[in-house]
Amino acid sequence: MTELQNQKILWLSRARKAEQNLHALKTVCRRDESLLQELELFEECSDLHQQLEHTLAQVQEQLTSLIIIREEIRRIILTLPDLQEQAILLRKYLAYETNEQIADAMFYDPRTIQRKHKQALDRISLPAESRISETTIFQNITCEN
Repeated sequence: MTELQNQKILWLSRARKAEQNLHALKTVCRRDESLLQELELFEECSDLHQQLEHTLAQVQEQLTSLIIIREEIRRIILTLPDLQEQAILLRKYLAYETNEQIADAMFYDPRTIQRKHKQALDRISLPAESRISETTIFQNITCEN
């Protein structure tokens, strides 16, 4: 892979990473809610309720961000003129399928999918502000407990 292809893969992979972190934050919230319910049997927990509300607000923020990211990725992929390339990128970066799964669904050999994936990466044009880093992807993800 070229450096430019790797940059495009990183940009296209933002949705999956954001979704993984959203899932982790939701798991933390569920666990905190459970612990809070247990603790409420013994004492008043208004500070803990505020912390949980803050975390739930973060979940909502991350969910909104994820929806925006997925739409950005979808719009960029749909600019490709080749429908097969669109399908491969949509399956890979929004449905999170492997090359093997995509190959099975599209009746191709996995190496053909890999080759078509690289071709699609070469054809796709990212927005000017697409130079990103891991810290950009995860900038809104925090959980204070």
